[in-house]
Amino acid sequence: MSEYAVLGKRVPRVDALEKVTGAAQYGGDVHLPGMLHGKFVRSKHPHAKILNIDTSEAEKLPGVRAIITQDDVESGRRVFASDKVLYLGEPIAAVAATDPDIAEEAADLIQIDYEVLPAVQDVMEAIQPDAPRLHSDDTKDGPARRAISTVLRKLERDNSQDHSAEIAELNAQLETIEGEVYYNISAETHSASGDVEQGFAESDLVVEDTYVIPRVHQTYMEPHVSVADVESTGKVTVWASTQGPFAIRSGIAGTLGIPLNQINVIPTTMGGGFGGRFGVVLTHVPAVLLSQKTGRPVKIQMTREEEFTDGRPAPGCVIKLKTGVKNDGTILAREGLAFWDSGSISGASIGSTIRLRGVYKFPHLKVDAYGVYTNKSGTAAYRAPGTPQVAFAGESQLDEIARKLNLDPVEFRLKNMRVTGDPVPAGPKEPKVGYKETLQAVADAVDWKNRTKGPNQGWGVAIGDWTNGCGPGGMFVSIHEDGSARIFHGSIDITGTDTALAQIVAEILTLPYEDVTISRGDTDSAPYATGSGGSVVTFTMGNTAKLAAEDTQRRLLELASERLNTEVESLELKDGRVSTIVGDPPKSIGFGELAAYSLSTTGGPIVGKGSFARKPSTPALAAQIAKVEIDPETGRIKVLKMASSQDVGFAINPMAVEGQIEGGTVQGYAWATMEEMQYDKKGNVNPGFVDYRVPTSADLPTVESVIVEVEAPDGPFGAKGVGEPPITPTLATMANAVTDAVGIRITELPMKPEKVVAALHGNGK
Repeated sequence: MSEYAVLGKRVPRVDALEKVTGAAQYGGDVHLPGMLHGKFVRSKHPHAKILNIDTSEAEKLPGVRAIITQDDVESGRRVFASDKVLYLGEPIAAVAATDPDIAEEAADLIQIDYEVLPAVQDVMEAIQPDAPRLHSDDTKDGPARRAISTVLRKLERDNSQDHSAEIAELNAQLETIEGEVYYNISAETHSASGDVEQGFAESDLVVEDTYVIPRVHQTYMEPHVSVADVESTGKVTVWASTQGPFAIRSGIAGTLGIPLNQINVIPTTMGGGFGGRFGVVLTHVPAVLLSQKTGRPVKIQMTREEEFTDGRPAPGCVIKLKTGVKNDGTILAREGLAFWDSGSISGASIGSTIRLRGVYKFPHLKVDAYGVYTNKSGTAAYRAPGTPQVAFAGESQLDEIARKLNLDPVEFRLKNMRVTGDPVPAGPKEPKVGYKETLQAVADAVDWKNRTKGPNQGWGVAIGDWTNGCGPGGMFVSIHEDGSARIFHGSIDITGTDTALAQIVAEILTLPYEDVTISRGDTDSAPYATGSGGSVVTFTMGNTAKLAAEDTQRRLLELASERLNTEVESLELKDGRVSTIVGDPPKSIGFGELAAYSLSTTGGPIVGKGSFARKPSTPALAAQIAKVEIDPETGRIKVLKMASSQDVGFAINPMAVEGQIEGGTVQGYAWATMEEMQYDKKGNVNPGFVDYRVPTSADLPTVESVIVEVEAPDGPFGAKGVGEPPITPTLATMANAVTDAVGIRITELPMKPEKVVAALHGNGK
């Protein structure tokens, strides 16, 4: 790639100073005159009918200003439980009081009578016919029954000939299928290409396994918090810690029936999100309802325990997987069946199950996935939603196949990887990709072919693919009278994306990076921007910034042409000035002078506009290799080496890219070895950082980041989003390394020391 002045450079984040000095304003820092404090009344049971709600004692408490329940939600959309509760900690009511302690005391005084119902916490128990039913319309046929039923319906509709014999035979087959009707189903997806039965028949080796991945929390540092202020005119203002202020605005409008132009969402600095801050009903809507009722601002801030009992974690799942290959390592067929733990509401990442195809040439593929209701809170995105779970199953099984066939696991993957132009199972042809380059890069980084290992040591390799997110966005770039530039937009910076946007604008306008500032508006002032997640911001808003800067450039050239009496075609931007390309002596004029001149021209101030919607999705890959050592007595896993490569298209800011690679890898390492939300028959039993283990600095491995740049045709300067991919392979990388170290395959995460010891001793306890 050609050399740039600003792009590709390691520049500091634009928000670094305000964060390290404490100047950044988070949601908890918002305090308004006369503000009240909200507190939820939560269910004490995971599943129960609500017989009565008595608020009389709470209403008598001095300082209590309002109590709301589902009766206060005119739209009827579920904000609070009203007929029955579906998980431990589900909100039933909310209190607003003059002091947080008074609000909490009032919440404790509200009496709720229940009729306790049987609950189900395990996803595989929930699909059984004798499981407690959370909802009424949740029965689905399984894949085998559905395949037969589909043919039956076609034959029954075909009147061209007599199909009675075929219909009778198919009905007989249906009667022989057991356990193929699933219950408590919230959603489903199905994909198929080729003929998997043919593929398995032609295979020399067929491997089947079941993989179990637990729920994990995003463990952001800042709890959910909202402040709502409803004016007497009905105007609603919400200060929110969110990844998507425009989504919050739409959610409030849809839930409460308020016009969009009457809602303004002001995003605060966010203390971590990782996909967990897109939800709208957790604190935003209740805060608005309480403010409407009291006529005063209301803040609701969840505690850490509430985050774990009523947050929206990543879904756990059970994946049954079957893969067939030839003896030479050629992959032929794969069949996957996944059950995702949706909790009490639909929304688990079941669509990601198609990634069981990975980046490989599967001639035959069949994937069925179900979201399953359980008596738990709902789920949400967590960094590459659903993909780490799927990659754990798919890459673990490929590694097992390589072991059985005595094949090098890197070469085995390279042999079967798709390249540009290849057909994609159950999808379009592969666009420009760098799959092989990315895997080869990480293998070279650790000198894979010359790797060595001692006793109880092992190497693991895995890959994870992701598709670049994309969405709508708008942006303005203006030139000040001193020649500096300002970006104005409405997207949220959670990973240093504002820095990348400033670099793009500085590069196009030939300004020093320090001369470009960024302002973020609220939903009343800023142009629409898609939510910050799915590796979308650098791609979407980067393209938007490029368009806005180019529009600004056009305006500068037009004004300079006027002032210098020169054709636009003979001018160029250089070092914050517009200069003639040829001429002796060359003529030039500074941006500041042009900005001042623009104030008195018919065109007005120099403001460039960029608006972007969507371009073809861009695939990316992360590949990882780890070397571990296992203590056979304690089961402790020690990471001796960890290298992670990623195809980023073009690294606009390599320092930020490396930070994303390191952060995602560490999160995956924690998921693989220690993190899990634990449940008993009542509900979550580790709702806090005392019992929910996350890694400390003493636990963390050193990560070697390897940047691969295979240009994205539609990305800004070839860049791809970088936030999601690095977590995708790590669960499998760690599992494969442990297997190589001790010869035992662990298919249920996390691989905590006691689980490793049990596997080594062969008793499974």
